Amino acid sequence: MKLRIAITVLLVLLAAPAVNAGEPDYLALLAEDSEIKAIATVSKVQKMSRNGDGTFTRVVFKRVYALTPFTPKSFVGACKVMESKWQKRTEGFVYFKPRQGQRVYVTITTNGGAITSYTPVSSELDHVVRKEPHRLAYSKGRASVIPSQE
Repeated sequence: MKLRIAITVLLVLLAAPAVNAGEPDYLALLAEDSEIKAIATVSKVQKMSRNGDGTFTRVVFKRVYALTPFTPKSFVGACKVMESKWQKRTEGFVYFKPRQGQRVYVTITTNGGAITSYTPVSSELDHVVRKEPHRLAYSKGRASVIPSQE
């Protein structure tokens, strides 16, 4: 009887961290599977519609370096932007702030699809994208560099 109680308590304790971990980062999963992964320059930002939960925005990019094959020289992604005080953030939603001329590492589901990550390029990120893309990690709409094992 004591063994059953001990095993039950152990199973409950092991299951507790999984319950508290929260929902999976679906945007990170989408970024991993995106058809377009590239270092690019924002060439045009076009506001399509303003809503209470943000402004739907179309962003045109000019490719600098493509991580994925068949990435066109110019491609388009869409996102939501918070630009007015009357707009209210939707919980769990990721907003981006694209600016014309900005150099970014961007992932997009497909040409014309949703932007799944948008990260300004640093020298470290540029190096990792070009030389060690296996060190890229995605979380909440941003790419980051996993520290090297050396």
